[in-house]
Amino acid sequence: MSASIPPHSGAANGSATGAGDRHVKAAQDSYRDNFSRHLIGVSRYLQTRMMTTLQRDYHHNNLRLGFAPYLILVGQQGQRLSQLADTLGISRQACNQAVKQIEQAGYLKRSSDPGDGRAKQVTLTPAGEKLRRDGALIVGELDTQFAAIAGTRQVQAAAKTLGQLHKHLRLGQSPGEPRPFLYGGLGGLLPRLSDYINQRLMQLTIARGHPSLKLAFGQVLTLIGPAGGRIQQMAVMQDVSKQAISAITMELEALGYLRREQDPQDARQIVLFFTPQGATLIADSVSSVSDLRAEFVDIVGESAMHKTTSTLRTLYHGFGLESEIFNHGNTTDIQQLAQQLRARLDASDCHALGNLLLRTTGNGTQQLR
Repeated sequence: MSASIPPHSGAANGSATGAGDRHVKAAQDSYRDNFSRHLIGVSRYLQTRMMTTLQRDYHHNNLRLGFAPYLILVGQQGQRLSQLADTLGISRQACNQAVKQIEQAGYLKRSSDPGDGRAKQVTLTPAGEKLRRDGALIVGELDTQFAAIAGTRQVQAAAKTLGQLHKHLRLGQSPGEPRPFLYGGLGGLLPRLSDYINQRLMQLTIARGHPSLKLAFGQVLTLIGPAGGRIQQMAVMQDVSKQAISAITMELEALGYLRREQDPQDARQIVLFFTPQGATLIADSVSSVSDLRAEFVDIVGESAMHKTTSTLRTLYHGFGLESEIFNHGNTTDIQQLAQQLRARLDASDCHALGNLLLRTTGNGTQQLR
């Protein structure tokens, strides 16, 4: 099977089948090429690069990718645990569990709220303050990298537009609360906007007849391409365990959105594909993306939205993001590997890896310049 979104069943004749195929192809194209995917993909790249650099160069060895929204929202002023949960749109129990994990890593601390002894106040520890400062330095470096790919003026204009959205939507801010710390530039705006887009798209798609959707399902659904999806690959890209992805996959299968097939390249592995019901879900999610874009246009205008969309697309393709998903079978394995490495390594790391490979193959006299 080569298509991840199968045609709707029940076509009465060849003409109807052809129309159905064109409809499915259009849905596939829109699913893989839209501003939401590009923004979320660039945000994921930024956060992954930040985490790798913070662990490797700044020795934040206990850091995990999922800590980011909590650390950003707590900021200098601190927040009540209940406010943090409300802002993130999660249950207080889930928020408490996450904060406890970050507290054990040494970046947050909980204490009684001086204004209400029954409530808990969450603040940064000295290690959390240092992490925030280190993160700001890395975001600045990544913004410079963004400008090198998409152009300084384009990146600055996109940051201005996304800043308008951030302010209008009051992302990361409760009414009456001080504005939380945010890293500057485009890189500082992407994570919370990415979270908002994921949550809003889920709301819109649920309203289209998918009441059982969960935010966590995006970790699987968005990473299934024309050649299907593989659990190991999803786990690596999301920086989560295979067990976590497998659990989500089982839920989606039970809901009728996914089916399994044996991997033709490796009989020990399975590949995930959309069922016809899953195809409907993707078509509905594409409509939700259109609705969300229209909401953003109402805030910033069509011209600004168009330019920002173009910049995000340039960054997304410039980094080769998710190419291993959507170009599977169209490029050689070594090309796919190179694209994946470029998305995870900075220029100096790529240079060092190239020289290491040359030495390993016995061509040590050749040095990359």
